[in-house]
Amino acid sequence: MKRMVLLFLILFIPMGFLSAQKLLDIYKNGPVKLVADKTYGTKNNWETLFNLYYDTITKNVGREEDKKIIVAPDGSVFMSHRNRHEVWKFGPDGNYLKKFGSKGGKQEQFSNMPLIYPVVDNKYLIISGGGGIKFFDLDGNFFKSIKSIKMDYPIGNFQPLSNGIVLLEGNVMWKAEEPGTNWIAYKWRHIIVKLNIYTGEDKIIYDTFEPGDMKYLNTTNKDSSRMEMIPPPDDKIYLPNFMVFKRPVFALLKSGQFMQLDRRNGDVRVMNSGGKEISRFKLDIKPLSITEKDAFRHYEEARNMLNKTIEQARTMPDPPETKVEGNKVTKYSGYPDKKGIILRAEDALTKIDRYKKPENYSQLPYFSNIIVDDEGNLLVFEFTSSEERQSNIFNVIAYDSNGQKLARTSFICDDYDLSFSDAKFVISKGYVYAIARLKNTTGMPLRLVKFKITN
Repeated sequence: MKRMVLLFLILFIPMGFLSAQKLLDIYKNGPVKLVADKTYGTKNNWETLFNLYYDTITKNVGREEDKKIIVAPDGSVFMSHRNRHEVWKFGPDGNYLKKFGSKGGKQEQFSNMPLIYPVVDNKYLIISGGGGIKFFDLDGNFFKSIKSIKMDYPIGNFQPLSNGIVLLEGNVMWKAEEPGTNWIAYKWRHIIVKLNIYTGEDKIIYDTFEPGDMKYLNTTNKDSSRMEMIPPPDDKIYLPNFMVFKRPVFALLKSGQFMQLDRRNGDVRVMNSGGKEISRFKLDIKPLSITEKDAFRHYEEARNMLNKTIEQARTMPDPPETKVEGNKVTKYSGYPDKKGIILRAEDALTKIDRYKKPENYSQLPYFSNIIVDDEGNLLVFEFTSSEERQSNIFNVIAYDSNGQKLARTSFICDDYDLSFSDAKFVISKGYVYAIARLKNTTGMPLRLVKFKITN
């Protein structure tokens, strides 16, 4: 049975104190149940609305489940799609109202797949979809764009503050040469930015660097150019990939403060609105260890993947032989390096026996995802083992901002499979809005669902 742990860090700020107390009472009286509102969205034809769900099996249309939702102050829901250049609006009753946007370069169109962010100043829906940021009103009508806001960095988390000021997380590639070598590594610079959406003025208040994943030989000789992965410093095997472990996770708060969390060790740093550290604590979680079964499963998956790579490479056409005509040498570089692919995969097969031994692995991450609800509570989901991913019971631990444990309970959802991410799981005014799959249904399983948080 799956046991996914949520850690609620109850942040006692003056505007949210009474509301946080009410939530804490629910946690103390647990278990907490997520009960679907059966009247929500009853007029929707889910088969038609999410029809691309079936196409994902046979066509390259992107995952129909890759959507992002935000909840407006009146309870209406806006949804953006990773496989459509559209934004949809659902009313407070959950019924589909309209869609807007299409692929293109006009003011009301999006050149890239649109991403939506929480409503600013209770009236503007902010959407990025190529060419900066665009403003739409809550009826889905184009209002304006600010051409001066040409984001030179992709936006991650986004938190409206007041008077057009927003706090956001961005990241940019950072080129760094290894001293004394011909290698160049690219790493991520993560930044926290205060942005005025009306003037376009932005200010970086905090930055941190994530170690790179790959390094490249700096050479002008194309025949000698190559790329290598940068291994973890402790030479351990990481499940999931080390990229997941080392990437910092940020929680942006309505107070203007923010937190940086580390999946590797459970450390939490609390920053003030100017980006200065004011406190830190460690999550009270004991990370899971890799079992012999986990290790052997990973070994089998790696072995099967390498054998499949070899089989596929052998079906590739052989490149034409290099021609030498006098002083003229012709190489056919446009063909895949069939021989090289096979040799590298065969060499990797000789080195994967270490995958069988649990002692060669790091422990699992301290957590998988975090979500901040509209009352300033931070939800940290503990990472779970593969055997625990089939049920919908979630243990809950409540903390204050100093790391003191306040309550322990469980979250239970019986009828739906949930995806706990801030893109598809939003808590607003005592309800959860989620993109979820209905269990035990013969038709379209995907739904926009409203859950009541209750005991």
